[in-house]
Amino acid sequence: MRGNTTFENVVGRVNEISAYNHDETIPVVDMEFDDLNYMWIGSNRVEVLPSAQRLLANRLRVPYSYLVRCPQELQARNLNYWLRQEQKSRETLFCRFNSNRLRAVFTERYTAIDHMEVLSLMVDYGFNPESECHYALDENLLVLKVPDFTRGFGFGDDRIVPGISISNSEVGILALSIEAYFYRLVCSNGLIAKTSVASKFKHISRKGVDEFPYILRQVVSESEQAQRRFEISTQSIIDDPVATITTFNRRFQLSKQESEIVMESWQADQGKTMFDIINAYTYAAQNNSLTVEESFQLERVGGLILSMVKE
Repeated sequence: MRGNTTFENVVGRVNEISAYNHDETIPVVDMEFDDLNYMWIGSNRVEVLPSAQRLLANRLRVPYSYLVRCPQELQARNLNYWLRQEQKSRETLFCRFNSNRLRAVFTERYTAIDHMEVLSLMVDYGFNPESECHYALDENLLVLKVPDFTRGFGFGDDRIVPGISISNSEVGILALSIEAYFYRLVCSNGLIAKTSVASKFKHISRKGVDEFPYILRQVVSESEQAQRRFEISTQSIIDDPVATITTFNRRFQLSKQESEIVMESWQADQGKTMFDIINAYTYAAQNNSLTVEESFQLERVGGLILSMVKE
């Protein structure tokens, strides 16, 4: 689920899909696997979603790539053996459910910061319910980007609107992140930019929540510095754009699919400036074949490349 709508509508949609979410602290002794996809918790048989499968495989030190290739009986044998070993050092696990589906498993160090709590912080801060928002939402991740059209800038007919990007995962995919956002009107590309105050707040403390207003103000302030880098990037000539993109793809560890989409995006609108290179990544992020997480990471790569432009 992704698109453009009002902040108020995003709040409503997140509230709707969160209605059946609940958490429980489960004794490890009460857990047993039928296979990778289903397990028993006490007398209840629950579906194990892929997000929880990966977390459990990591927790039990069984490679997920190995488990998915195993027959069901061998999956259960591996998982239940290592679950019994886990029981020797840990009494409980913090489990996150959607109805009767297990979506995540953590230790007691985990601090829950849910999407609705983040949105409530935005409401308290004063975000306008009618503000235009660019959002992406699935079972793993929420990415919410709010452009501020009163601060737009540009070069000729190419207008760029700065704003705020807030992302959060309830299932361990991503830490709470508050970053600068730039929206290019001519092609609807979005870029998530690096600032010194922006940070990833892992779900082991409340720091990101406690300092939310301060971080937002600082990100807005520092995002103004990136405007000069945009202008310089339009003047920075790249002798071999294909080789440069290939180097960036390796540097940022893009998958084969992601790398191909980025190259196709550059070929669709070829140019020989650093701005054109950045645009290839942000345009690629709009590809519908990518997951929310993959699109988000490509927008971040665009921001990281922008941060390399020398002022």
